[in-house]
Amino acid sequence: MGISPSGWIEALTREEYMRRREADEEQERQKERERNGKNTAKPDDKWSEAINPKSGATGWFQHMPKWWEERSFKAGFSGWLAVEPRANVGVAAWLYYKQPHPKWGNASHWYPSRSCWEK
Repeated sequence: MGISPSGWIEALTREEYMRRREADEEQERQKERERNGKNTAKPDDKWSEAINPKSGATGWFQHMPKWWEERSFKAGFSGWLAVEPRANVGVAAWLYYKQPHPKWGNASHWYPSRSCWEK
């Protein structure tokens, strides 16, 4: 049973209960990501203001500030900000396709943060 918006008790099917529970859990995960400065990008976003308060990692691909100037220059985005989507994605693509680690491969630039996104 659940409480309807009008305050009446309603019988829920198992499927409806699970759907609502999953939606509530996703909402809580979203709030947690926002509290922790994690990337909260949505498909129609035009700008990313995701900045990790501890590390300073910025944008959709969480680029580290200490590497941004060098990597953005090498990737052809000199002078762009890490929060600008075109540069953020472009530098990430350059890292992935043009700068793979010889031992760990293309996604190695994000390995240190693996514990954040493999939960």
